[in-house]
Amino acid sequence: MRPEDGEALGSGSAGAVFAVPTDEGDVAVKVFPGRLYQRTRLRLERELERLSALDGQVLVPEAIEELPDGRCALRGELCVRSLLDLVEDTGPLPVADTLVLGSAIASTLARAHEAGIFHGRLTPANVLFRASGEPVINDFERTLRPVFVRDPDHGSDFLAPEGPHGEGADLYGLGAVLHFALTGLPPGPDRPELHRVDAPIDLLALIENLLTEDPDSRPAGPAVAEEILSALTPEQSTMDEEPPVVVSGGLQGFPLLTIGPEPVSAPAPRKRSAWPVFTIGAATVLAAVAWLLVPGSPEPAPRAEAQPSPAKTSTSPKPAPRVELDAPIDHGSMVELTWRAPEGFDSAVVVADGTGEAKTTIVRRQRTMKVPVAPGRKYCFLIQITDGGDVRESAPRPIRGAVCRK
Repeated sequence: MRPEDGEALGSGSAGAVFAVPTDEGDVAVKVFPGRLYQRTRLRLERELERLSALDGQVLVPEAIEELPDGRCALRGELCVRSLLDLVEDTGPLPVADTLVLGSAIASTLARAHEAGIFHGRLTPANVLFRASGEPVINDFERTLRPVFVRDPDHGSDFLAPEGPHGEGADLYGLGAVLHFALTGLPPGPDRPELHRVDAPIDLLALIENLLTEDPDSRPAGPAVAEEILSALTPEQSTMDEEPPVVVSGGLQGFPLLTIGPEPVSAPAPRKRSAWPVFTIGAATVLAAVAWLLVPGSPEPAPRAEAQPSPAKTSTSPKPAPRVELDAPIDHGSMVELTWRAPEGFDSAVVVADGTGEAKTTIVRRQRTMKVPVAPGRKYCFLIQITDGGDVRESAPRPIRGAVCRK
């Protein structure tokens, strides 16, 4: 079959990429608009051999092919999602994930520069994710760029002002990728000062230094950026955690949050069950951040059976655990939630909209979440927490004039 008969994944400055089925599974085929002559092919083969020797997350084409009509194509591993797609779909990344991602990219650039290899056009569109969640850099091969020019302005918002040459261009590209991961915006020349209240000042300062217009004022190399990012990276980020589990019907045995007028009389109390008794069918589970999973994440340890303990002489009641949800920050197509809960409690986010539907997302130890919403629609939000036994909830928080009730 022709590559164009497969699924179109996108296009860059030189070629277009398609997902093509084969007997061994789907592969990515990047098609260029012309024939590859022998001398250029030899240069490309040598370049791919050098790239294959790199110790890092580099996506290297597996084969050079000539299509029946004579056009050149590169065949390789299929990665169906890019950082550009991810941020456009779900909004800016958490700071912890940005640090992990930035460390991986900086490490790969450092290994490449040590071998005398430079990318020059690093953008969110060529930071891809394998099925395992591992980030990889695509389009490292430079031989075909001047030979096949489809769109010279592709990704120009992310490219260094001095052009796509040398170590400085890759440093700027790293800063542009980190800026986009945190803000969802390219680092334009008139950009406002980078600001994320949850980001360490050292991360913001590094990004600003990477994006300096003068290449000589940027950090000394990607290894320096890698060292800074690694020092800031927490021991465990959401990349290392299990994904949120979305339960379309809400917590089992737990009242759902809905939008509407206050009821005339309160319903009879219902028994609340702890989260470990969820029964979730395969059709109702959505791995919302499967792109970020790292293989081998440990399963949570089973809870030990409680052992009887001697009666305590103190009669002071133990304070009930509390969860407090801050006022939601409405960004139009995304709402930012932040809440406070005791250590050791897992969290779930309940979202109800004007259609009467409610959805619960288990986020475990997270205390922030960005929720995609429909512009103009009313929403209510509520946080539930549990330690495996007791279940508590916050007061509901509305946006856009919603009236929240259970």
